[in-house]
Amino acid sequence: MKSLIRPASPPDAADVCAVHCSDISHWRAWDASGDARPARYADLTPCQRWLNGGPWLDPGLCRRHLQRVAEGGGYAWVAEHKGRALAEAEAFLADEPPPYGRNLNLSALYVHRHFRGQGLGSALLAAALAFAQEQGCHTFTVSRPDAPAFYAAHGLRPGPRWGHWQLPARRSRVRYTVDPLPDTGYSLVRGYALLVGRFQNSCHDWERARPGGAPDFPEWRGVTLDRNWMTVRGQRAAVVLEESPRAPGTAEAFVFAPPDVALTGQWVSAIGDHAAWSGFTRVNLFVPAPFAHPHARRLEATQRVMWKVVRGQESVVSSQ
Repeated sequence: MKSLIRPASPPDAADVCAVHCSDISHWRAWDASGDARPARYADLTPCQRWLNGGPWLDPGLCRRHLQRVAEGGGYAWVAEHKGRALAEAEAFLADEPPPYGRNLNLSALYVHRHFRGQGLGSALLAAALAFAQEQGCHTFTVSRPDAPAFYAAHGLRPGPRWGHWQLPARRSRVRYTVDPLPDTGYSLVRGYALLVGRFQNSCHDWERARPGGAPDFPEWRGVTLDRNWMTVRGQRAAVVLEESPRAPGTAEAFVFAPPDVALTGQWVSAIGDHAAWSGFTRVNLFVPAPFAHPHARRLEATQRVMWKVVRGQESVVSSQ
């Protein structure tokens, strides 16, 4: 199918919403206790639609999301056919230490269910890869690939492994200090490693964990977002604890750190201690594999990033 690949913009929200909604076969609603039941799309609030799969599933939320992508250092494209956007892709450009280096991460790639298998996804992926080359990227990644065979067919290979773990938020004797983290753009941590919470890349996840990253749903107004500089044994990192709306009391941790900072046991203890001080009962860590901690339990199977070298770093990539 012939298509026009072009940048997406907020006026594309209705089409982009339709693309993503086509991927949902059964809609659900959640009650106050967190139990899910079948529901009709028309009966869901914007918040409930979000919970079914993200901001793309409601036209108003999707418009806001596309605007925030553009404002937060991201890029979005659509594949248009006969005046209608039938597929959409999003990516964020980050600067991190090796092995990622200057990195473009494809955070979303969806094709309308009724138009799959016609080359739209391949066209968007090719456009994103070309953009990575134009931007002087070292690597192009898909951090949580849903279709690894598709990406492998376009030259991506298995890369670093990450695992998701949960620990109790508990007091410890480790010494550390905290200072408030300013609400500013990605430039504050550009060049830092994302030691914990690299669900996409450092730019994407920094913007995700900023105030206003999620809409001001009435249902979420009590959700805690704790953001601080944390210093452990003279080493400082930006630490964000984001409470899960679906699991009150559980914090997802993000740690942005200079290249010389490693995720040691002292850092894990300090994060758990601060989480307890902040009122959390559990803290989730998405970290490079392997990971071992006496109180950790695995939340999901280890995941493997898929990536492609765009420029240099071949020796780094081949060693993973």
